[in-house]
Amino acid sequence: MLGVFESLKGLLKAHSVCIDGPAFRLHYRCTVLILLSASLLLSCRQYFGDPIHCIQKDVKRIDAVENFCWIHSTFTLPHAWNKTVGVSVPHPGIDTHKEGQDKLYHGYYQWVALVLLLQGILFYMPRYVWKLWEKGIMKSYALDLKNPLLPTSESKKSYQLLTHSLHIHWGHNKSYFRKYIFCEILTLLNVIFQMFLLDKFLGGAFTTFGIEVVKWTDWEQDYRTDPLVKRFPRMTKCVFYDYGSSGDVQKVDALCLLPMNILNEKIFVFLWFWMVFLCVVSAITLFYRFLLAAMPMLRYCVLVTRAPQASKGALDRLVGSSGLSDWFVLYLLSKNIDSTHYRAIVSHLAAAMEQNGYVPRPSSSKDNTTYV
Repeated sequence: MLGVFESLKGLLKAHSVCIDGPAFRLHYRCTVLILLSASLLLSCRQYFGDPIHCIQKDVKRIDAVENFCWIHSTFTLPHAWNKTVGVSVPHPGIDTHKEGQDKLYHGYYQWVALVLLLQGILFYMPRYVWKLWEKGIMKSYALDLKNPLLPTSESKKSYQLLTHSLHIHWGHNKSYFRKYIFCEILTLLNVIFQMFLLDKFLGGAFTTFGIEVVKWTDWEQDYRTDPLVKRFPRMTKCVFYDYGSSGDVQKVDALCLLPMNILNEKIFVFLWFWMVFLCVVSAITLFYRFLLAAMPMLRYCVLVTRAPQASKGALDRLVGSSGLSDWFVLYLLSKNIDSTHYRAIVSHLAAAMEQNGYVPRPSSSKDNTTYV
């Protein structure tokens, strides 16, 4: 089992350069890992057995019946859902079929593993798009400054290069930030689309999965029936037609056990709660971006919290002279270089900006910071 998931361990590795936020990573790391793991689980017959097992008196052709029923899907009878199991019907949804009665066909189980794989790819797409647009800019900014033991001569050279680069691009980072915000919006739209996709795939049942499960757990044990059995039946019916020894058409009515549905229902119930969680987190993140755009003081507080060793006066002047896009670059930079180096970079940048008239020089009564 561990060997099966070994190929996914790359998703757990921390990236050398951070170019996004925690909510963004929930989509392309945690969610992709969950979806691919579920897809692999459903493909492991050696651990969970065959996906279908049919019961029929003629055991000589049972393999043919099982293959036929797997390919052409099985069905249940809606009128038999509410009948007493063990008295009127052998299993929920299983009864003698008569002409004119409705059949509810279940063919989704053939595609569950592929659908989960497709969803994993779609959840990774915003990250892929952002990487194409980002083009390694933050990695080039970070240089070797993540190393706190960088020699003094090399650190001074890196300070000069980074300060110069930040200075000449100050005020021109709007495209960089807008592309990232677009990818964050894309993650929210994607998870909403995925919920509608699963709802369509499961016949309109996915939108209420979590609500039904919560309601079901509150019912009394003697009177409750699992609502997910209708969408993930354990036992279904299948009709197979064959020729008899005399050449006439014979009807084979088989019962088919679907053991994988025990795993399917748990996967999709978990995905319902997880996707609702992603929607809420993504919406809160976008609202947080709006607050950052509207409140420079909030941007200052975030940077101070992120880099407490940096000069408060320098940060105050840089944030006051910057828009949200420039602040975003400073924020990402604080994640990718050592705090000591970051303090020096902030001081160098503030001094360079003041010399060129971008921000007012600090008065001695307000700030005694020395910019080296």
